[in-house]
Amino acid sequence: MTARTGNITALVKQIQENAEAYAQFFSNQNLPEPSFDHGDHLTPGEELPLDVAAAREAAIEGAHELHDLLLGPLGLIVECSGQQYLLLCIQYLYRHKIAYAVPVDGVASFSEIAGACSTNEKDVTRFLRVAASQHVFKEVRKGFIAHTAASKMLLNNPMLESWTMNIAQEFWPAVSRAVDATEKWPGSEEPNESGYSLAHGTNENPFDVIKKDPKRQEQFVQAMSFSHMHPSYDVRYLVDHYDFSAIGRGTIVDIGGSQGQVSVAIAERFPDITCIVQDLPETIAGLDVPDALNQRVLGMPHDFLTLQPVRGADIYLLRWILHDWSDKYCITILQNLIPALKKGAKIVVNDICIPDPGQVSIRAERYLRIMDISMKAFNNARERDAETWQWLFKMADTRFSFQGIVLPKDARMAVITAEWTG
Repeated sequence: MTARTGNITALVKQIQENAEAYAQFFSNQNLPEPSFDHGDHLTPGEELPLDVAAAREAAIEGAHELHDLLLGPLGLIVECSGQQYLLLCIQYLYRHKIAYAVPVDGVASFSEIAGACSTNEKDVTRFLRVAASQHVFKEVRKGFIAHTAASKMLLNNPMLESWTMNIAQEFWPAVSRAVDATEKWPGSEEPNESGYSLAHGTNENPFDVIKKDPKRQEQFVQAMSFSHMHPSYDVRYLVDHYDFSAIGRGTIVDIGGSQGQVSVAIAERFPDITCIVQDLPETIAGLDVPDALNQRVLGMPHDFLTLQPVRGADIYLLRWILHDWSDKYCITILQNLIPALKKGAKIVVNDICIPDPGQVSIRAERYLRIMDISMKAFNNARERDAETWQWLFKMADTRFSFQGIVLPKDARMAVITAEWTG
């Protein structure tokens, strides 16, 4: 973790040392250093050696802290008002397919781009110039635009497009009305009393609103899939850091398990285990299981807001589920398990656990805090710290014995365990 020094000289030294270590990696690989024009020459999804990744993260963290320190107190507040405009520009670029109107290795005039995209030249010029000021495209000479490494990411990358457009269309309006929602419904835990409710003029749960529109639903699913592509969300952290082998020839119920990706990973690692994947009917219909596992990874339609139908399983797994719900509904979800639980059954939650303030880098903490407030704006859900996770099980039933929390190194999601004592 980068120290929060608040000291300009120390930060400059820290940035230099770590940036040089990062640059040395490229030199050792006979690769040019990263640039705005050509990127970092890494394959998408490629993982850096741990020491190189740590150096990059430390340099980024130091640069962010130095930037904030140099802005000064007033500048720090004023600066935050401009961040949303790049997202606005990206939304415009995607909607009008601007990236495709610029030759990959050439240039195009604003007039040519507007003509190719059948849109207004003045608008194209203004939006592109804002984007170029953030290294997304560049104006090589007045009136002529070329690609940068970042703008090329807008080409043929449907999952990135879905993620960006989902933020712009679903979350951004919700965030803009979140404060209004706290005034209209103080302390509400209802999913239909949120910033999203006001922004989209609905009294339904946002998930239900999105589900009614197939295009929005597909975009939402792709956006979530894109988010989970980050190595820190890899299922291996769960598989490696929970002892599933302890149940022998046991059964795991994968609640809200989508199309079975996590259960497949568990079943591949532990050949004696059977997994039952539960999700809503339209989701479980797409269960994707290799032929070799189709006797041990089974699908079952189920809504976790109703009573659990599978009795006597060894483990009930909730991965990336409870953060989508307020405390009130999480307690209900846990209570719905109780009639099905045998003594000694484990509840394994794989979800965000926010560290105490100051325990991680400011950049990592900022990411988690933003996620938390985004969930508040969306449907009054939340991210939780260790105390809140323990409290949640206690409120569901005192017969849940909280077993603890493990946060694997480099993982974003913790393994949180409770045992039913009956």
